[in-house]
Formats: sequence, C-alpha cells, structure tokens
Amino acid sequence: METSFEYILSSLLEDYDNNPNQNINVLIEKHAQEMGLSEESKALLAETNEYIDAFDEKATSLTKAKEERGISRKRWMLEEIDVITEGRTEEERAAVATALSNAEEEILNQTLTKE
Repeated sequence: METSFEYILSSLLEDYDNNPNQNINVLIEKHAQEMGLSEESKALLAETNEYIDAFDEKATSLTKAKEERGISRKRWMLEEIDVITEGRTEEERAAVATALSNAEEEILNQTLTKE
C-alpha cells in the first residue's frame, strides 16, 4: 500500500468530500489507525487540514468581496493586511510588509527561474 503524505492526504480528502458532514478529526484518526501513522503524521494531517480550511475561507471571502463589493484582489489583500496589523506598532507593521515583499520577490524569482 502506498503511504506517501500526498496519497494519505488525498485519500483523507476524498473520504471527506464523499461525506462532508462527518467530523474531520474522527476521519483523521480513522485514517491514522488504518494506515498505521505516527502521532507526528496525524498532527501533520490535522495541521494541513487547518491550512486547507483557512485557504478555503480566504478564497470564499475574496470571491464574496469581488461579487458584492466589486473590489480587486489587490484591494482585498490590503484590507486583509490591515486587519492582521490592526493594533500593532509601526515597527511590527513594517516587519509584516517586509515579509510579504520578500515572499513576493521569492515567488517571482522562482517563476522566472522555471521559465
């Protein structure tokens, strides 16, 4: 039986997609037992699920903002950054902006390298 992380995650998501009303944590536990996964692997599955949920929530928020308010992706991102940095010092805000800029530059460099 193939046990790569990609296979395990795909299997988990497929089962969840077939029955979205089930508790994802129970499903993770079931898959972990069936595949003999370690506690660390179970934790990785749970963490990955949290990232997927967060991505889905943000994608839904962006779509809703575009449809209901007619704003661009860039404007939506700026609003999200404002929410994240609200109540923070100017130094902390600058650190967030720098981190985002560095990430964007890294993505651009990787894209150009692949081309």
